[in-house]
Amino acid sequence: MHGIVQNVPAAVETPVILRSDDRSERPCLPVDPPPAPAGGWGVAELHCHTTASDGIVPPEELVTIAEHLGLDVLAVTDHDTINGALRARDHALATGARVEVIVGMEVTTRRQDHVVGLFLERTVRIFRSVPDTVDEIHAQGGLAVVAHPFLGLPSSISPDRLRDALRRCRFDGIEAENPYMRRGARDRLKAFLRDHGDDVGARVGASDAHFGDLAKAVTLFEGRGAADLRRALEERTTVPAAGRVQHPRPGLRAHLQNQYRSLLRLPVMRAGTVWRQWREA
Repeated sequence: MHGIVQNVPAAVETPVILRSDDRSERPCLPVDPPPAPAGGWGVAELHCHTTASDGIVPPEELVTIAEHLGLDVLAVTDHDTINGALRARDHALATGARVEVIVGMEVTTRRQDHVVGLFLERTVRIFRSVPDTVDEIHAQGGLAVVAHPFLGLPSSISPDRLRDALRRCRFDGIEAENPYMRRGARDRLKAFLRDHGDDVGARVGASDAHFGDLAKAVTLFEGRGAADLRRALEERTTVPAAGRVQHPRPGLRAHLQNQYRSLLRLPVMRAGTVWRQWREA
């Protein structure tokens, strides 16, 4: 019964696929998933962006895409705001979506390294040290994940800086599968995990999607919902996997929208956030 298409409101163009207990042929599953545990594989997308930051897809539409792909859990992790995640969660609840949305945020730290916070209750302060950022995520009951490590970009933490941060904080996970990781980054990560694997928590897969292109990399976990995902992260039983979904290549207009939001809109938003932090201090 998987693959039954339901009519959706005219404002939503992507069809919703209702899933039965037979979840073996969902589009979000990797090509060759490992043998399923007793509770079956749940599939989570743990890193994606909406129009609340530099993504080009509204939060509500992202929920519909997640439904179409058969995802069990969707973590919306806009840059430096939880507004998109709250909208996505409210929409999923209001429409009775099968996918469960958890509130997340990709936090910009003082040296521009990015940390993903999951299961958040409120916005995490930005432009602070990595250990202070992780501590604030934990203080509100969230989990902290190293985002797209070792890519050699300003927003990607280096092995030396991560090693230094681990002297003062603990992470709950690290993105070990990400579509932007090339061979050099994978080799650096493999070497780092060989020496420090016990210090960075669970291994996860995540797409870092900006164009609605979910499930390019996913996190497998035993169970189905957000509570099962959290348990798997805490027990370090998650499995990162490359996705099999082939999304259309974003066109020039989509890239221009992304660049506008990233280079012009985000700095203004961050300036407002810093101002509010200063006033509340």
